[in-house]
Amino acid sequence: MKKTRDVRIAKRSRSSGIATEIQELIRREAIPAGGRLPTEHTLARRFRVSRSMIREAIQALKTLGIVESRPKTGLRVLPFDPTTHFDQLIPRIRTDEERAELYELRCLLEPAILRLAAERVTPEEIDRLERLLAPPLRKGRGAIRDGLARDVAFHEELWRIAGNRFVLSFRGLLLRYFADLERHPRRHASEALMRKTNDQHLAIVRALKAGNVDRAQRELTRNLRTFSPAGNGRTE
Repeated sequence: MKKTRDVRIAKRSRSSGIATEIQELIRREAIPAGGRLPTEHTLARRFRVSRSMIREAIQALKTLGIVESRPKTGLRVLPFDPTTHFDQLIPRIRTDEERAELYELRCLLEPAILRLAAERVTPEEIDRLERLLAPPLRKGRGAIRDGLARDVAFHEELWRIAGNRFVLSFRGLLLRYFADLERHPRRHASEALMRKTNDQHLAIVRALKAGNVDRAQRELTRNLRTFSPAGNGRTE
């Protein structure tokens, strides 16, 4: 039994190494998005492994969103999508320490993202943010669902305005992940907190509209502290 398990582990480790070599092949030969890779048979000969080993490596690359295979067209390189890679980290974040470190990362990044958004925001985008926040929140339990959805939409819109696809690719990891945490009944989301958060968002928009980026960043920092994983809904 142990020998069989060791063989499986060794095989998985080898296929992982082959997947890395195929990625290096793509980089070294500058195969563009949409470009074709060699066939399984050719790859097996090149790396001196079985075709089944190549198939395992290719499956790993498919999971990572690096390649795809289609009937009659073979293996093709996919366009790079950083979102795919960041989103794969979400299931691996399990401990309170990891959540706290992820929250620290968000607090470091988002004020800088806001400054970038402030440089690029248009009057039409300011209007869109105001329209998002203007309607009164629902009452009762609906306020929490409404507030959390609005919270994610607001921050995603700020990140979109920043105009950097690598920034936006963090949205699953740094925005929706914390919204999912807040939906948990043991967390501190409440109707009052959702209304407070919406007011904080409005304060950020007013500062952006006035061209006061420093004030907008201060309001954002206050907003982020509201949803600290270790927080209790209070801000300084």
